[in-house]
Parts: sequence; structure tokens; C-alpha cells
Amino acid sequence: MAGRPDSRTVGLSVPLWLIATGAFAQVAPNRAALYLYPTDVSDARALWVNPAGLGRAEQASVHIDVTVGDPGSGGRLRQLTTSLSSRGFALGYQRDLFDGGVRGHTYRLGFAGGERRLAAGVAAALYRGGTSGTGWDVGAVYDLTPSLTIGATVANVGRPVVRDSTLPVTYTPGATFRLSGARAAFSADAQMTSDGVTGYAFGATAGLRQGTPLPLGILLRVDTDRSLRRAAFAFGLSVGKQDLVGAVATTPGDLGRLDAVSLYGVSTRRLTRR
Repeated sequence: MAGRPDSRTVGLSVPLWLIATGAFAQVAPNRAALYLYPTDVSDARALWVNPAGLGRAEQASVHIDVTVGDPGSGGRLRQLTTSLSSRGFALGYQRDLFDGGVRGHTYRLGFAGGERRLAAGVAAALYRGGTSGTGWDVGAVYDLTPSLTIGATVANVGRPVVRDSTLPVTYTPGATFRLSGARAAFSADAQMTSDGVTGYAFGATAGLRQGTPLPLGILLRVDTDRSLRRAAFAFGLSVGKQDLVGAVATTPGDLGRLDAVSLYGVSTRRLTRR
């Protein structure tokens, strides 16, 4: 619990707050994309990672995230996110606070449907705040076996221009393997553009105290460049199940400091067909 001069690719392989400093184009990926995978998300956060996840289950979900960059005495609020989903439809809003007083606003609308082991979805993103661009993401997930899910997303269809940066079309195939009982899972994905592979991500999640009123979740993730050199690291803890609260810290590849910490909450309820 990923920056790029495109909205999600480099954002998955180098620290987010290098983008937020203004040293590069002011485009920040959503924090959920820094610790989740295209094949391992089905609540409202799927709107930001893989819209196909919205069609995985009949449920309603609400998500809120607050992110602070350079946590400590010099910490600054960097990103606010809220999103909600119900029966495959989802709405979301992301506000980014960059250096120099620049404010970014991203509005996202998504829809997905699923049948048995397959789900597919699409999301539209509107970028505002010193810019006016529109892009599209499409995605799909498939349960190859009860333990193995594969999927992929195509992001930035239409190559939107956001604050003078053209976001390249980005392909992210991935897979998630769950151990018996789903108490642990291992995920991986690759980020690619027309220029080839830009990076990889590998991670694991584990559940503790399952069946108790307050189950615990742990996640670890490592992002690398195309040569498998470590570029970023994420560590997260969460408490709860239907009503989930958690924190995710990210560091640069050398693990020398924290560059951002996110606090988030997700509430999910299963829905029954009429």
C-alpha cells in the first residue's frame, strides 16, 4: 500500500513526490495505483487502478484518501481523493497540491460489468486546474483458476495533455496468485508504452487475525525500472474488513527516507439482486 511524465506509468515506477516537486511535469498518479494491482482490487479504488474491478462483485463502496508528502515537521498535504461505486458504476475526485501554488483536479467516471470469471470496464478522466484534458482507461480481468487472476489495463487512451505534458498510452498487464484460503496473495505487473517496458511492480499481501472483529492486513510492494533496479518501495497496514482503515508509506529505491504517507478508509457492502 507508483511518477512519470504520464499519469500512471512512471507513477508506478518512481516516487510520486518527485513529480509533485515541480522538477518534472505536474501530473500525479492516484495513490491507490501505488500499492494496488490491476488484478487485485474490486472496491471503489478500482476506478483509479483498473475499472474492470468495479464489475467483480455486486456491491457498493466508498473510499477516502489523504496523503502527506515528506511526512514530519516539513510535511505538506499533497493529495485528497474520494470515490464511490455501486453495481459497477463509480465516480471519483482527486485533488493534487503541487509546489508553486498549482492545484490539479481530476474527475473520473467509470463503469464495468462482469459475468462469472470475466469482467471488463472503462473509465473517463477529466483533468482540470491549469489544464483541460480528457483521457480514457479500459481494463479487463479474468479468473484463470480459483487461485489465479490475470488482467490488463490500457491507460491514457486519447493521449490527454495535462499541464503541458502529453500522457502516453500505457499498457499494464498483471497477475495475482492467491494461496489457499486467500490469506495471502502475490501480485506482479509490468508497465509499457510504445517505447517498450518502463517498469515492473512486485508485491505481497497477507491477512492476520482472520475471523476476528478486527482482522489485520499487511502489504509490501517493490517497483523497479526496466532493468529491475529498485525504484520505489511501499509498506502498508490496515485494520478491518467491510469497514477498512489503513496507512501506506512509500520510500525511494534506496529506502533512505519516507517520501509520502497516505491514510485511507474504505467501506464496502454487498448488494443482493432484486
